[in-house]
Amino acid sequence: MMNIKTTSLFGITLLMLTISLQSTAFAANSEAEIFPDWVRQATSIWINGQITDSEYLALIQNVLDKNILPGDIESQEILQNTAKTVIQDIPELYEEKTAELIPYWVKDRAQWWIDGKINDLQFLRTVHYLREVGYLEYNAQQSIFSNDQTFQSSLEKYLLNDKEVLNITKETKWRMFSTEYEFEEKEGVLDSVKIIFNDITRVYEPIFYKFKVPTLTMQISEFNNKNDLNNYWNSFESKDKVFDSAYMTGNPNNNSECLFNYTTEGALTSCIYDNLIVHVVIFDQHNEHYNYDDPNIILDENEPTTRFMSEILKKIAHYKNDYINSQLYHVLQGDIQENISPGTSPIQTVPKSIEPESSAIQGIDNFSCTRDDFG
Repeated sequence: MMNIKTTSLFGITLLMLTISLQSTAFAANSEAEIFPDWVRQATSIWINGQITDSEYLALIQNVLDKNILPGDIESQEILQNTAKTVIQDIPELYEEKTAELIPYWVKDRAQWWIDGKINDLQFLRTVHYLREVGYLEYNAQQSIFSNDQTFQSSLEKYLLNDKEVLNITKETKWRMFSTEYEFEEKEGVLDSVKIIFNDITRVYEPIFYKFKVPTLTMQISEFNNKNDLNNYWNSFESKDKVFDSAYMTGNPNNNSECLFNYTTEGALTSCIYDNLIVHVVIFDQHNEHYNYDDPNIILDENEPTTRFMSEILKKIAHYKNDYINSQLYHVLQGDIQENISPGTSPIQTVPKSIEPESSAIQGIDNFSCTRDDFG
């Protein structure tokens, strides 16, 4: 799915795209039978090097534009000849007919699809990605990909929108700045969506106040299974090490585990729920939304990252028909209290080895409390 290195200050990221299909070009609505045989065969000859990236794109685009299937779809030779013919009608691709245009990880995902490692819908999202970044430029009004359907993520329903954030904060402070979809290059990552909010009570001034506008980032990523999730996390830094050294950890239900870390400039709450990873990150340099300057912070219901994460977990649990403790701050704070021995301080300080500014992973992918172009 994407390169999960984020463009925002606390970024961590991934993409998911879902659609409804209403066209003979890609057959029925059944997730298992989205693509007709010719698409699989065309993808196979592309992966095997029998046609170039440009010829593959031209073949797909031609069918989507004209909604006309190649004749004799059982013949790979016919498909190969068709690809080499239709590219002549697309000057932009024809001029690059020998170039390798498509990112290598897209071809990897195509191979996973051919091998049955991902299903039709998951590969269809890869096709959508090719359109989103400009590799395919078919007419959305004449093909199966309508503008309303193409880029909506099914993961997005778990995150919070402007209205939901307002219902929580009871005052107009945060407003959605951008929604980003990306693909991750690593195997096992299916989809991800990231939403960035800005504090609209603060004016962004690029010279004197560039680094003072608070930002809030929510991201959710989906994996093939729990094993792939663990492998992915461990590829950055040991998951057990991160959780063991976190400032606070807790389990809202039997299927989830969460951690909380912070610095003087913001905080991160990360949760694993089945095959999902969720992050909520705030950059709050001047502690306008919460006092992160306390070396022995005690969470309450007003801390933004745990508060918003609680609502996200509630939504996930609702869709999964699970029970969950929605007071995440209490879950995290409670775990600290339960692990305290008599005579010791009830407050746990942040281990220096895992402070968000110095950790190798800080959440899942280089979380940092350093400032960036978003503030």
